[in-house]
Parts: sequence; C-alpha cells; structure tokens
Amino acid sequence: MQIFNKNYTLFIFAKLAEAYPIGKVKIAPGTLASFFALIIGYYTLIKFGVTLYIAFIFIFVILGYILCEAHIKVYKKKDPSEVVVDEFAGQFIVILATIDTDDKLHVALSLLISFSLFRFFDITKLGPIKKMENLKGGLGIMADDILAGIFALVTQSALLTFLNQPIILKSYMS
Repeated sequence: MQIFNKNYTLFIFAKLAEAYPIGKVKIAPGTLASFFALIIGYYTLIKFGVTLYIAFIFIFVILGYILCEAHIKVYKKKDPSEVVVDEFAGQFIVILATIDTDDKLHVALSLLISFSLFRFFDITKLGPIKKMENLKGGLGIMADDILAGIFALVTQSALLTFLNQPIILKSYMS
C-alpha cells in the first residue's frame, strides 16, 4: 500500500506555496504574507543568529521553488497571485538589514522600513526585477521577489549606514 499519493503530495505542496489560507485572502495576500514573514523572520534571526538564518533563507528559497513548481503542476497557472511563498523569501532577505540595537522602538522602525522597502520593490518591479518574472516555472515566481528582497536589503543597508546605524548583517561581518 502506497502511503503518499503523488497527486495528494503535489496538492499539499501547492497549498504550502499559498501559505494557505494567507494566499487565498481577497485583498493584498502578498502584503499579508510579507507581514507574517517579517515577524517569523525577525524572531528566527534573533533566536538562531545570522549564520543559521542565512542557511535558513537558502533552504527556504529552494523549498519555495519546489512548492511553486508543485503549484504550477496542480493548477496550470504561470504566476498565480495566491502563491505567496515568494513574498516570504523576499521579506526574509531584507530582514538582514534590521538595525542592530536593543532599543525596541528603533528595531520596530527598522522592521517597518524593511517591510515598506520590500513591498515597494515587489509591487513596482523596477528595472531587472520585472525581467525576473520572465523566467520559467517556479524560478520565475521566486526570482522577482528574491531580487526585490535584495534591492530592499541594499537600500536599507545604505540608508542605515548613511545614518551611522549598525545593522545585524554588518555586525556579523565585522
């Protein structure tokens, strides 16, 4: 007797790509997913440190690609709006530019900037971010959000460096 039916497994993976039920909300599922990613990502970073957090991001991106591929196979859609695992990946990346301080207000403001910058780059899809959508399959779904996360990371890092504020990633690299 087969324990896992291939179609059932693909269906479960497709639902994970949606972060079900987040991807099914009617208004701004990507923004809601980014908000949850902000909370999950920040506490994961604080709990496990930068090295394990970066490993977590790499594993999550690979898993996200697999989940997106499953969603495409089940629903036969190129870039479905209900898939939000890509928003999680992009938001996880920019969290590395969070300010490195014990001041909770400054951390909250830094996270708000991370969230806002990621949503800005994800929604506007400036420059090469838009071109990433042309990649095939799960790679196309994930790549634009990963690049939006990197753009947001660089922008926030530059902003906080200009303001002479330490960021978690920079503190790690010193």
